[in-house]
Amino acid sequence: MMRELINLKFDVMIVGVYAYGLDRSWLGRRINEKTLDDLIELNRRLGISVVGEGGEYETLVLDAPYFKKRIRIVEAEEVWDGQSGYLMIRKAEIIDKDITKNPT
Repeated sequence: MMRELINLKFDVMIVGVYAYGLDRSWLGRRINEKTLDDLIELNRRLGISVVGEGGEYETLVLDAPYFKKRIRIVEAEEVWDGQSGYLMIRKAEIIDKDITKNPT
């Protein structure tokens, strides 16, 4: 399922992490092949659900093939309590898609 999202060019960002093995470096990370490989490894070592079905992480879809516009995060703050955390989105914009460039 995640590979389909990647192949279909969904732009998905991890905005919350709540499981052992997911540290603050995961906040703001995009779901791509590298992220998927890392999640598969965490699943192998720690049993984390690759798709986050156990509440291990939360995501925000910034762009999808059927969106007329995309979301761009302008300002975000990491909120971390030592074991888990999330991105507090302070400011975002809805912008036109530029089909000639990758999402930022």
